[in-house]
This record gives sequence, structure tokens and C-alpha cells, in this order.
Amino acid sequence: MKKFFKLFLGRFLWIGLILLLEVALIILFWSFWYSFFSAINEWFNFATSLLLGIVDVIVLVYIVNSKANSSYKIAWLFVVGLLPFLGVVLYLMFGNKNTTKRMKRKIEPIRKAMKGIPTSPRVLDELGADPNDLQALNIATYINKESGSALFDHTESTYFNSGEEAWPIMLEELRKAKHYIFLEYFIIEKGQFWNSIVEILEEKAKEGVDVRVMYDDVGSISTLPTSYPKQLRKKGIKCAPYNRFKPLVNIKINNRDHRKILVIDGSVGWTGGINLADEYTNLKVRFGYWKDNAIMIKGRGVYGLTMLFLSNWVSSQGGFEELSDTKYLANNYNPTFDYDSDGYVQPYGDLPYGDEAVGETVYLKLINTAKKYVYITTPYLIIDEEMEHTLMNAAKGGIRVVLLVPHIPDKKMVFNVTRSYYANLLEAGVEIYEYTPGFIHEKIFIVDDIYATVGTINLDYRSLYLHLENGIFLYKSRTILKMKEDYEDSLSKSELITKERFAKIRRGKAVLWALLRVAAPML
Repeated sequence: MKKFFKLFLGRFLWIGLILLLEVALIILFWSFWYSFFSAINEWFNFATSLLLGIVDVIVLVYIVNSKANSSYKIAWLFVVGLLPFLGVVLYLMFGNKNTTKRMKRKIEPIRKAMKGIPTSPRVLDELGADPNDLQALNIATYINKESGSALFDHTESTYFNSGEEAWPIMLEELRKAKHYIFLEYFIIEKGQFWNSIVEILEEKAKEGVDVRVMYDDVGSISTLPTSYPKQLRKKGIKCAPYNRFKPLVNIKINNRDHRKILVIDGSVGWTGGINLADEYTNLKVRFGYWKDNAIMIKGRGVYGLTMLFLSNWVSSQGGFEELSDTKYLANNYNPTFDYDSDGYVQPYGDLPYGDEAVGETVYLKLINTAKKYVYITTPYLIIDEEMEHTLMNAAKGGIRVVLLVPHIPDKKMVFNVTRSYYANLLEAGVEIYEYTPGFIHEKIFIVDDIYATVGTINLDYRSLYLHLENGIFLYKSRTILKMKEDYEDSLSKSELITKERFAKIRRGKAVLWALLRVAAPML
């Protein structure tokens, strides 16, 4: 009952009601428009219908000629065609990737700044000297060109196979901060995990450490009050919700900040799947055991995470000067770093505002690079034809392709869409496992013991095309073998979905799955 009243009185409910009211007003306006002008004369009614029909056609033509993924186009063509006028409004609110000119002006200098981080000539020479390294160099060059981050050596990495394993080390590193702490997360929720972090942040702020927190306003809409930034500022902590949700003012709510980044003094960085809430450390249980991960890097590679945070912070705050402020960045180029090289590390980000899907392209390149195996974990599987065919073709070519997905869903509709992809993948020889202890939230690719990526990017349309995301590309790092060990341990606790098992799962759901697949790009 207490939880019900909390939800009832919370911001999530009221914003939901405002959105419903907004849609109701649109429908009411449409009805009034028709009835009012119909009363005047039939000619005006015809003209109005013709005008709205022209608008529908213009939007349909725009969608067809856009650079969006073909499956994404088809879904929205269906919606706009089926729901004249209302479909156009829904597309403008939720489907159109193009951002405002004002946002583009703010983002452009950020892009230029990020693309100003070149890979060291020494690293390029090292990789270019060995033909076996050329595929890694190809991936790294693409990331550098499209995301802006360099490929770094002299960086150590540590992999954590659960939120509860990462939590105490995260607190330990935060206590060491001397200059600044940057946090950027999709979800923050008050509880034992976040409260233990806030205590340290408040203490560090009193010591003069520059502490900044950024969270996604929609991601945390049901977990934090509207006044939370003010609460943190009173503690000396700078706080900036990303893309503040104002349904009656700003209808472009589609692009969310799904990143998970923690940077300490430019020399320690974190990312992975975990958000800053008790659910991610199994202090709160909702869907069985919550299997998640995190990666900590130390050394020069942290520069990439620092720039990712600063670029988003500055673009959200409306400034730009800090991107060239060496007090945040100089330590990362310090040649006296005593961290040994553990292979190569390359943090990267993905923005929804352009035509390049960096996260998806990195995934596709990794699959095409494989000679022996590809291990993949994703909590949601909602993929386009290119990704589906790439997975299938790799399996048909003799590559062992393994997909690990949840058995206990956090969103039943999305879970059904995930299972709707099984038939073609199984037929091609892709192995599919469902993690039976609970919900698996990791987002990782591991290839042939020498390539990997870990971060925030799900295999779904929202992560691949609509959200701000980030990851870390690893090459020849010992951490990859630890990731593989953890992956195979998870497989041992999971159910292999055979064709016979799938036939039972599929029974009675074929029509539902077919309908959900049409709407998949909008989920």
C-alpha cells in the first residue's frame, strides 16, 4: 500500500497524466476542427481533410527518404498510415531522430572536440607492424573517426562480474579522490547503494573536490523527485538532469542518456551495465538474481571517459570552455603514469543526433572479425535485418555464435519480442541460452579471446539508434579472459533453447509475436 501511494503521489504518475491529457487535447482539437468546419460548409471540410492528407503524405515521404533503419521506417509508415494526423503527432514526438537546430549547434563543437583526440603514433606503429593486428586497427580507426576517442595503451582494466562485487571497490576509489568526481548514469535511486556514494560525495565536496552528477530525467523519473538537483546542490554537489522532461513544453523526449560513467581525477574510470540503485547490487530483488557487470580502467584510457562526460555536461549546461580546460584532462597524458599496458583500451560513445550508429557498427565489425566464436550478452534482443543476417551468416560459416539473454523478464512485452527472433537464429545454428537464475543486464561481446566490448549498449532499437550510449573496446587484454570465464559460468547456469524447447515456447504465440515485431522499433 505504501508503495502504491508513493507511486500515486510521485512525479511518474503526474507526468503520465499530463501526457494523456496532451494526447486527449490533440484528439479533442481534431474532433472540434472537423465538427466546427463541417457546420460551416462541406467545402471547407473537404479542404481540411485534403490539407491533413497532404501533411500525412509529406511525413510518409519524409520517413521513406530518411536515413533511418529500414525496419524502423516500416514500423512508422504503418503507424502514420493507419492513424492519420495522430500518427504524424506520435512520429514527431517519439519517432523522429532529427533534433532541433539549437541542439545541433550545441552538439557540433562537441563533435569537433571529441574528434580532436588522436591515437598515439606509437600505438599506430605497434599495431600497423603486425598483420594480425590490422583488424583491431580497423575497428579502432573507425571508432576514432566516428566517436572521437583514441586507442590507448598504458591502461589497466579490472572486470567485475556483479554489482555487489563492484560496489565496495567503487566506494574505495571514490574515497581517494583529490580533484574531481564525475558521475553520469541513466538511473539513480535512493537506497543503500546510492546513499553510501552520496555520503562520500558530500564529504569530498566539503574538501574542495569538484563533484558533478548527471542523471537521465526520464530514466530516474520514478526514483528521484523533481527537486533532487537542489537537494544535491545544498550538499555542495553540482547536479544536472539530462533533457529535463517537460511534456507540455518539450515534446522531444525520445533521446535519453543511457550512459553509465564514473571518472575520478582523470586516472580512474568506470562503466558497465550497473546503474546506481539497490536493484543492481541485489540489495533489492525483483526478477530473481540480477546479473550485471562493471569495468574499471586506470591510466591513459580514462581520458576517453573524461571527455565523454565533459562533452555531455557542457552541451547540457550550454557552455563549452571546459573541454579545453587542462585541469580535468592533463593527468591523462602524463608520461609518468606507472600503469603497465594490458593490451589496448578505447572508450567510445554513441549519439542519436547523427546518421552514424556507432554502437551497432562496432558490434557488426566484431562479429565479422570472428574466426572461432562470438559470445554475446544482451538483456533485450530487438534487432534489424542487418544484425540478424550478420549473426546468422557467421553461424552458417562455422563460427560459434552464442546469445545469452534473460529467462526472467523485467518487461514481458520486450521479452516476447526477444523470443520472436529465436526461430531464424536457431535455424542458422546460433546457440541461444536463457539465464535461469534471474534477469541478466550485461551488454558484452567477446570474440576469439582477443577482442571484446563492454558498456551500456543493448541490442535493441532504442540503444542502437535513439539513446546516448557508451562502451569500451578491448584488444589483447587479460580482462577479456576474465570476461570469458564469467560468461561461461553464466552459461552453465542457463537453459539452452533447442528447437524442441522453442516449439513449446512458441505454441499459441505466433500471432502475438508477429504483431509485436511490427511495433518492435518503437519499444
